[in-house]
Amino acid sequence: MRDMDNVLPLATGYATRADVCRTFRQDMKSLYLLSLLLTAGEDSAEQCFESSLDDCMDVMPVFKEWTASWTRRVVLQNAIRMLRPAAHRNEDETPQSEVSSLAPELSPALGAVLQLDTFERFVFIMSVLEGYSVHECSLLLRSSKRDVVAAKANALEHLGPTSGSNEFLFAEPHAEPQFAAMDIRKSTI
Repeated sequence: MRDMDNVLPLATGYATRADVCRTFRQDMKSLYLLSLLLTAGEDSAEQCFESSLDDCMDVMPVFKEWTASWTRRVVLQNAIRMLRPAAHRNEDETPQSEVSSLAPELSPALGAVLQLDTFERFVFIMSVLEGYSVHECSLLLRSSKRDVVAAKANALEHLGPTSGSNEFLFAEPHAEPQFAAMDIRKSTI
């Protein structure tokens, strides 16, 4: 009986469906923005977001404290599953018309991210904005570390000349506060 008492506090440390729903409700904007940046399309972003919510409702044993980062990872994994970004493949690129229709609604820096090719965009978002290591990126994207490093360098080079994009160089994981600051600045200009 004593052993059961020791186990119960551990069991209550795991996330429940209610915790997952609360996280999705609290982080809805940032999770949708992550979906949008990864998929570069409104319809695909909605599909990614909804399938991520469905996947998260099938609660895997995850610590309550990790729920926010776990939900972001599920969104990332769903976007990877949907788009299958690859280092040396251009035929799956997002149609330019869909990307260009989104760009005016977003800040110039976010619009510039959407203009990156799919693999570079994923690597940039994963490594710079979400804080994944080169090793983690290569595992999740099923590519070589060399390809990840090259894609990150290319993305930073492409984003360098765009207005406001050098702010990405100082991005922390979960960089939504920077996005909000850029959007505020855009609305005051």
